[in-house]
Amino acid sequence: MRKKFKKRPLFRKMGSSHSITIDSSEIDDICKETGFSHSQIKRLFNRFNSLDKDKLGFLRREDLSSIPELYNPVRDRIIDVLVSDYGENGQLNFRQFVNVLAIFRRKSNNSNGPNSLENKLRFIFDMYDRDKDNSISQIELLSILQMIVGDNLPEDQLNAIADRTIIELGLPVNEGISFEKFCDCLKKIDIDEKMSMKFLS
Repeated sequence: MRKKFKKRPLFRKMGSSHSITIDSSEIDDICKETGFSHSQIKRLFNRFNSLDKDKLGFLRREDLSSIPELYNPVRDRIIDVLVSDYGENGQLNFRQFVNVLAIFRRKSNNSNGPNSLENKLRFIFDMYDRDKDNSISQIELLSILQMIVGDNLPEDQLNAIADRTIIELGLPVNEGISFEKFCDCLKKIDIDEKMSMKFLS
């Protein structure tokens, strides 16, 4: 089960400019949780502050929408996963922000770390499984297809693609795709390569 990161005190506001700071002990804790180096944490903190234009100490959906790397057809779904699954009350604080980014580090020798193959696959799976029943239904699969193709295909063709996808996996249409089956289907794909980001050191 995914670890939720509660809103413990993380920031201090200094002076009249309300600049948000983080202390070295908190950086140490986050390094242990995520595997990022001190310099990477500091760079991510600067990126976080640049997105937090109102200096609230957390990011909202509209803040995340301004990230250029998220400009793709499923941007809104990715943001929904970020704030709903990894944040609280529609907000993502810095610790939560860094912990979710840690998923996209390349795999290390620690197979149980945040950047494990299972966590990468779980993030993708959760983009589909928004009702959290550990199964991707035909309707959930269809919603992603609609985001990707927009109005380029009629609804009946999209329904047929969703049905065929589930049937080709050897499952009844009304059964859906379990996380285990989802992982099995993607085992020949280099998920670590496709879901890893390069973080500056």
